[in-house]
Amino acid sequence: MIVKTMRKELTSVGVDIGSSTSHVVFSQIVLEKNVQSRTEKFEIKERKILYSGPIHLTPFKDAHNVDFDALRDLLLDDYRNAGLEVSDIDTGAVIITGETAKKENAEWIVNELAGEVGKFVAATAGPNFESVLAAYGSGAVSRSADTGETVMNIDCGGGSSNIAICKDGRVVATTAINVGGRLIAFDDSGSIIRLEDTGKELGGLMCIGLELGQTLDEAHRQVLAESLAGALMDCIQGKQSSRVTSMLMMAPPLDYNEPIDSITFSGGVAEFIYNVEERQFNDLGLYLANSICEKADALNLPISKPEHRIRATVIGAGNFSLQVSGSTTFLSSGLEYPLRNLPVVVPHITSRKASSEEVRKSIELALSRFDLKEGEDPLILAFN
Repeated sequence: MIVKTMRKELTSVGVDIGSSTSHVVFSQIVLEKNVQSRTEKFEIKERKILYSGPIHLTPFKDAHNVDFDALRDLLLDDYRNAGLEVSDIDTGAVIITGETAKKENAEWIVNELAGEVGKFVAATAGPNFESVLAAYGSGAVSRSADTGETVMNIDCGGGSSNIAICKDGRVVATTAINVGGRLIAFDDSGSIIRLEDTGKELGGLMCIGLELGQTLDEAHRQVLAESLAGALMDCIQGKQSSRVTSMLMMAPPLDYNEPIDSITFSGGVAEFIYNVEERQFNDLGLYLANSICEKADALNLPISKPEHRIRATVIGAGNFSLQVSGSTTFLSSGLEYPLRNLPVVVPHITSRKASSEEVRKSIELALSRFDLKEGEDPLILAFN
């Protein structure tokens, strides 16, 4: 007698290695069989966070490389504290984001960690893909579905701000800009100990020469933070007129002209924006948050609180996946299976009788969400 499973419970983990911080979130995902489907199709019915690891400062060996050994030890400690073994994990993702994704050993780090902490998806997240992950993890996507609001989520971290506009339960527009709180970091005496290339270039545009070991005084910190916040305000309004904004843009400007009902912030800087974090971390984070709040108030922006803040990207990486039917999936011949770490691109096609041009544009837009180039990057194309 064959007994068919109607319900599955999976333990998932999301690992986010960011410019400022790294963290782990363990979740339980409940899948139930769609009884109306004639195929073995399972759908996600419930997501529950089992354990949120502490926020770690991302360890670096030098200006160009992440310290793999130190990072691995931190993450394996989180497994022990959660009471889980690597073998307990069914699925999940390791994502490297922001300025950290530009480091020389970024690709190697993310693939090595995927092997160390479980056999699952590993990705170096481009700016648009990071926007999508944060939009899901912050709760902006589900909020747009539940309330009917058009929600903009701004994930402001250490090296970048990733923006997504969510409507009717999906992401409809994304962009990103190099606005973050840890482009420049300093020690207790004010001497610069970390200087990203973007931070140095920004200083040049503001006529502030920046070098490692140089003292960054209070006035210059404020000037830099105000210029970053101003560029972010330009970005979310689709403007690119200033030299600073143009230099900082990481993706094409927002292509969306309809009203925004609510704006939420996630990422590390959001902890300061919502007055949750009181500690300072010897960087521009607090200065940037204060400048953002002042400029948002002046523009009368509809700011509201998200469901998740600093852990939005890692929750998005670990909790959200595509449901596919095992009975109707086509596998090409001539390929070595299993194939791992392939992004699944799902074009949003509104018409049941779409023209070839509408399908082409939908595919191009879906590829841009994942920062993928047609004909160059391996991927899975899915239609539903």
